[in-house]
Amino acid sequence: MSLIRKRVLRYGLIAILAVATILACTPVIVVSGVRLWLWWQARQQKVTCTVEKIDAPFLRPVELRGIHVIGNGSVRIDLTAARVRVTLNLRAILLRTRGRAVQTVSAEDVRGEVHHNQSSFSVSERSWNTLQKSLPENFSVNRLNLRVEDGATVVVLRDLSLTASEIESGSFGAGEIMIMSPLFRQSFTGLRGGTNWRSDRLTIAGLSLARGLDVQSITADLSHLSKEHIGLEFDVDAFGGKIRANVSNEWRSHHSNWNLAGSAADISLEQTSQSLGFTDQVKGMLHACKFTFRGDPQDPTQATASLWTELTQLSWRNRAADVIMLGAALYNRQITLQQLYVKQGNNQLTLNGEAGFPAKAFDWFNPDFRGNISASISNLGAFASLFGANAGDFAGEVAVEGTMNAGDRNIGGHITAAGKSLSVLKMPVDTFAAKLNLTATALEIEQLELHRQNDFLRGQGRMDLANDHAYSGNATLAVATLAEYLPLLPAALRQVVTAGAINGDWAGNGKSDAHSGTFHLHGRGLRVAKPADLLPFNAELQADYSPGSVFFRQAHLANDHASLNGFVTVADKYFQMQAIAFDLNGKPKLRGNVFLPLSFPRILAGARFADALDRAQKADVDMNVEPTDLAELSTALVGRNSLTGTFVSRLSIFGGVDALQGWADWHAHDFSVTNDAARFSADAEMRFSSGTMNTKASAQFVACSPISLEASLPVRLTSRGDAEPILANLSFPSVLLNRLPRYLSGGMFRDGTLSGKLAMSGTIRQPAVSGEIQLGNGKLGVALVPLTEASGRLVFKGQTASIDSLNLGNAETVLSLHGDAGFADLNDIDLELTPNQTMVDLAPRRDGDCVHEIKIAPLPGGQPISASIDRVAFHGGFFGKPWLIAMTEHQNAASGPPAAARPFPLCARDHKEASFLIFGCEQRVQPKSETSRPRKKLKRR
Repeated sequence: MSLIRKRVLRYGLIAILAVATILACTPVIVVSGVRLWLWWQARQQKVTCTVEKIDAPFLRPVELRGIHVIGNGSVRIDLTAARVRVTLNLRAILLRTRGRAVQTVSAEDVRGEVHHNQSSFSVSERSWNTLQKSLPENFSVNRLNLRVEDGATVVVLRDLSLTASEIESGSFGAGEIMIMSPLFRQSFTGLRGGTNWRSDRLTIAGLSLARGLDVQSITADLSHLSKEHIGLEFDVDAFGGKIRANVSNEWRSHHSNWNLAGSAADISLEQTSQSLGFTDQVKGMLHACKFTFRGDPQDPTQATASLWTELTQLSWRNRAADVIMLGAALYNRQITLQQLYVKQGNNQLTLNGEAGFPAKAFDWFNPDFRGNISASISNLGAFASLFGANAGDFAGEVAVEGTMNAGDRNIGGHITAAGKSLSVLKMPVDTFAAKLNLTATALEIEQLELHRQNDFLRGQGRMDLANDHAYSGNATLAVATLAEYLPLLPAALRQVVTAGAINGDWAGNGKSDAHSGTFHLHGRGLRVAKPADLLPFNAELQADYSPGSVFFRQAHLANDHASLNGFVTVADKYFQMQAIAFDLNGKPKLRGNVFLPLSFPRILAGARFADALDRAQKADVDMNVEPTDLAELSTALVGRNSLTGTFVSRLSIFGGVDALQGWADWHAHDFSVTNDAARFSADAEMRFSSGTMNTKASAQFVACSPISLEASLPVRLTSRGDAEPILANLSFPSVLLNRLPRYLSGGMFRDGTLSGKLAMSGTIRQPAVSGEIQLGNGKLGVALVPLTEASGRLVFKGQTASIDSLNLGNAETVLSLHGDAGFADLNDIDLELTPNQTMVDLAPRRDGDCVHEIKIAPLPGGQPISASIDRVAFHGGFFGKPWLIAMTEHQNAASGPPAAARPFPLCARDHKEASFLIFGCEQRVQPKSETSRPRKKLKRR
């Protein structure tokens, strides 16, 4: 063999060996290369990518199993894929020839969540270039489930499948696509369509989203991803019309530039509202609409935009308009309102103008605007309904003409308005006229007049447009029949003052932080319905107000029999009434002065009484009530004899709100109310010293023994004082419950005697009580409670009490109990009752139920008793702690489980889970009625 042949053979063997080695190592090289590429790309994007297994058979697709991508940067990502197959074009990758580096990609069982954490995130230009080059010739996705969140907007894809190829048509399917945002919420199910993938443009066509809403085509342009540019085009048949739009976004150098152009025509608003699930039906048609936008939405000052739309035969709820046209444009920082035109029958409104786009947020309060307004309204009610008002509240004709311009922080213009035969909130107004002047420095109200027969309102004023907004003005009012204007008053005041006539005037001036002025009101025949229906009276109020206070230098209320006078001051930190004088039929009945460090403005703002008191000031109350016949007083105020008896009082209290000093006496004799013959008399003497009240009081009801009370109690106006010591002795030897007035008993007792004697010490929160209370022969009103009889005896022993007997009954059964109570803390009270007879729970409840009423009923006859109640316990407090009731039962069978307590909360009757608690007891034994035999007649001798 020649030397040349030997060399050829040697080199050939080496080449064959090298090729074989390469072929053998190719899978390992490909696997390592894929892992390295995935690690590098994940590192560039600051995510973590793990793959359980990679298979790269020779001349076959690379298969990746168990892919998991996690990232928590500006975008939080969590993606998993069960299996991904990739066919690589090694020739294009290694030799850098033309052609796609990836031929085919298929993915199965892809699940993931994407959360946008920040307002913006950046991806390098190199990464976009890599993504562009990685787009495959063919791809498919099976069973994709993805959730994307961006702020309040959420997009959910479920069971999505997609195939696309450059040489043939593909398919698209989705089990559900859900879109949720603050303004829109909709889901589309069972979607099917075709796909086309060519020149890095993916088109999905033939989608039927909903009835009347079909997507002819939607195309995503990915051909310029390397240049950080993406586009979207769609053509939609929507509810009888067409929507076409082209959207593109370019975000180079972290600057987003959007281009949007679209049009819509002949879209039925009724079909749209039904499809989107609006609760209120909208009718009409979007006849034409064109819109454009170019720029960055986050920097609208550099953007350009235009909008033209026309709505015809619009109706929504009780609102309707024939035509609404709107045209507006934004260009070169200038907003042009080309036209806002509203036509509704014979009503027409036209508004146009232009304004400069503010460079700073604060400049929105000082816009550069020029415009014209013109309105001719012949049916004010129908036109007001277009803006949400009730058409029946308005009527009449109104004409408005005017111009307005603003610039360089100056404003000017002139507006005139006139109306006739008007009805405002159902209040007839014969004529209305207004003239407004806008100057560079002020707004002037030249004329404001409303007339209705002899009633009128006239006003004039001026307000400076400078920083302090200084103003001045005056107004005059005359109303002959106040009842006709009650709908204009606030609801709370509408139920207080119901009739009368008033006239008055006002003059005032001020600025943004200080106001002062005077007003004078004179009322005739005023009727007040709450808190009592008073007889008509006249009122004269004249007051001056200034920053922080209102001083009534004349406050006079009077009718034919009674008169009240005084001077009143309402300030930020105090309330004062001076020279109070109340006369009844010409005789003085009340004289005095009141000063309270109480802030009425804070109370009206919702503050508590204790928080509205000023501790730095002292209270001073000096009142003298002469002996007053209550029948005479009620007749003078309400016109009928609603009260009887006499009343007299003297009091003089002064000092700090938590350290009051002084004394008070009051006496009432033979007091009663209409339709209640029960009378009572009461006397009380109170002495205040350093915030402590020592009192002696007695009360006596007809045919009852006197009730006496001696007590020493803390008086703290800014706190409850529940931790300070108290002393009290209460004695009521015999009180006949059927002699109590109905306003005290509520008609609860028909008969019975209450007696007892109590001595209390300790504190209000943790009292110590000794003594006893006994109720005998109590007869209850069946209309108020489900019981008709009650009696018992309660003995107090410091911070415990024993219930020696408690008998409750009705016409069918009687329940007898005894028990104990502990009240070391009134917010942690324990009360346990033990029945003296068999007692069964007749109303089974679920664990979540609560109890709102307790009843007793006879046990049903003929049924065995499986469980009896051993004890009933109540636990709760008087200072906000909720109450619980727990029952302990035992099984009557020997093999039953041991006793267990079942707790239930007490709740109000209107609670959604409220239920009854019914105790079953033995039936009342009715006395047998003996039949009397007729006596034999004796024969007369």
